[in-house]
Amino acid sequence: MLLKNISVDCVIFGFDGEKLNVLLWQADPKLLTQVLQEKENYQEIRILYDTHPSLSNDQTWGLIGAHAPEEVGLDEFAHDITISSTGLTDVYLKQFHTFGTAFRVPYFRVITVGYYALINPEYHDLRQSALTKKMQWFNINELPALCFDHKLIIAEALNHLRESVQYHPVGFHLLPEKFTLTELQTMYEVILGQKLDIRNFRKKILNMDLLKDSGEKQANVPHRAARLYSFDQRNYERLIKEGLNFRI
Repeated sequence: MLLKNISVDCVIFGFDGEKLNVLLWQADPKLLTQVLQEKENYQEIRILYDTHPSLSNDQTWGLIGAHAPEEVGLDEFAHDITISSTGLTDVYLKQFHTFGTAFRVPYFRVITVGYYALINPEYHDLRQSALTKKMQWFNINELPALCFDHKLIIAEALNHLRESVQYHPVGFHLLPEKFTLTELQTMYEVILGQKLDIRNFRKKILNMDLLKDSGEKQANVPHRAARLYSFDQRNYERLIKEGLNFRI
């Protein structure tokens, strides 16, 4: 049975090396209705889907999400809906906020629990489910029309992401195994939405002792080849135990 008053929405951020995107979708109304009709409380929740903006027109998009089933925990369901909708199986989802404003969804009081993830789409195979009519990456600064309060949910998720990357090295998995300091700084600038002073950034990140110098340099580049580094996971775990103060 689906819970008409509780839903889950997942904000999947994607960093492509140059900009930050968010994954949005539109479900296929006919196929979704067929699935919902199998639920024992379909008539009770039907109005939520009959009037859903992203199901009634091609211009409105929404986050990956759905009403939660009674028998599954929210964390588990967030992973289930992400896997079934996108094919992304190895993504870390972080719960970041609960949205419970009155009338955020018509007809019923719906509380939604927000989760976010940060991936590099190049390292993942995105696969649409049969229920998906459209799925697309959108630039975080050029979002289409969104249903309900999904624009607010994305903005809140972005705030949490920006705070997190300043105090935890959560973005290194977005980069190649070996990367330049410029690539690392670009990643932080894109996520944070601001320019960082080159000297201060490099001094700060190198003093943290989290990077390993590979002894290699870029190859086949039209400019002076830069040093290549990698993230030192073992040293990071040791430094955390010693009280590392990570701050970008």
